[in-house]
Amino acid sequence: MKDIVVLLLAAGDSNRMWPIGDKHFLEFAGKPLIHHSLSQLYRWGFRNFVIVANSENKSNFHNFKSIFKDANIFLVVQTDKKGMAGAILTAKKFIIGKRVLVVGPSDIYEDLLLSEFKRMITSSPDGIITGITMETYFPGGYLNVSGGKVSGISEKPHPSVLPSNIVTFVFDYFKNANLLICALEKIGTDKDDCFEKSVDLMIKKGNIFRLLHYKGFWGYLKYPWHVLNVTSYYLDNLELNKMKNVVIDKSATISGKVYLGENVRILENAKVVGPAFIGPGCVVGNNSIVRESMIGNSCVIGFGCEIARSHIGDSCWFHSNYVGDSVISDNVSLGAGSVLANFRLDEGIIKSRVGKDTVDTGKIKLGSVIGENVRIGVNVSIMPGVKIGKNSFVGAGVVLDCDLPENKYCVLEKKQYTIKDNLLEIPKGNRSKQREKLKFS
Repeated sequence: MKDIVVLLLAAGDSNRMWPIGDKHFLEFAGKPLIHHSLSQLYRWGFRNFVIVANSENKSNFHNFKSIFKDANIFLVVQTDKKGMAGAILTAKKFIIGKRVLVVGPSDIYEDLLLSEFKRMITSSPDGIITGITMETYFPGGYLNVSGGKVSGISEKPHPSVLPSNIVTFVFDYFKNANLLICALEKIGTDKDDCFEKSVDLMIKKGNIFRLLHYKGFWGYLKYPWHVLNVTSYYLDNLELNKMKNVVIDKSATISGKVYLGENVRILENAKVVGPAFIGPGCVVGNNSIVRESMIGNSCVIGFGCEIARSHIGDSCWFHSNYVGDSVISDNVSLGAGSVLANFRLDEGIIKSRVGKDTVDTGKIKLGSVIGENVRIGVNVSIMPGVKIGKNSFVGAGVVLDCDLPENKYCVLEKKQYTIKDNLLEIPKGNRSKQREKLKFS
């Protein structure tokens, strides 16, 4: 494994993830996703890494050299913005003449994949293409397979003409990177399917590509609601832990598998239901419940909140809120009484606008996706699937049923109240009679 160069493609602009920022640095269980990817590969013996970044995120990768001290980590910046093929050619000088493993660091998979890869590589194939069986249509590359070998790749074929039900994801091995580079340069980088066409060209020239038919968990971040699937995976694999200086009131309840970071405080009558991760410095206030959720650092879950099946960033503040099946970025505050609704009245699947398209999320329960530095006033209702861009404010009493772009202020205007004389009188003792009828003590 040590002589294989791992090429991590992390230059994508993540536009479809709006309003979430760079997905590679979205934190799960206290670590950025790219850290999880590097750590897993490192555990399996890889020591040579080339990270293809973009001009916006390149500075975030520098500290990994100090974290993985005996690894060779090189950073290159993709400038041509021409997809996967352009990213690979950006790193040409680092992989030429080498064995190379091309990895999408925002894909999440179990060690089972690396174990199977290690077994397959002993037969010295020209290449290995990874695929996974999908029960429903997925807008990706589909593999033509025969006798355990890949005979071609079809990029986003129409559902009526699928060559198989095996979808490829970016975990592809090439015994000789020179052949890949030559194919990419011959095909050109002006089309989205350049990589797939290059592999097809290599196959036609007689190179043998084995299929690694992976059958474990595969997580991916194509749209922001996919964060919830990945959160569930990391919560399911969480190790029970309680760090230093954790204070749990004797009336509080902790059940299931729960990770509590340093200086966490769980106050009176609060409840945490695992699997759950609560980062350092968080406070779970009186009568609040956190269940099946991941909470970042220094958050305040104030009095009377419920946070369920959600991913919460750092430094978020809540007070008497309901947050269900939602993704909230760093430094977000919700005023008292505000609710992030997660369920349609007709119990239908929730849809979301992505660019000019309306996308079926596949989820019956989906709350809000909120960018960083958002402020939401008191008694605000956010409808299912609504997204809010970073640095935006939502004023008190607003019912928000559509996406709010970045740097906007949404306020309920032209409030009109009618004030007139009160002609109704409530008899004294009326409340006591009602309590008696209802058998209240």
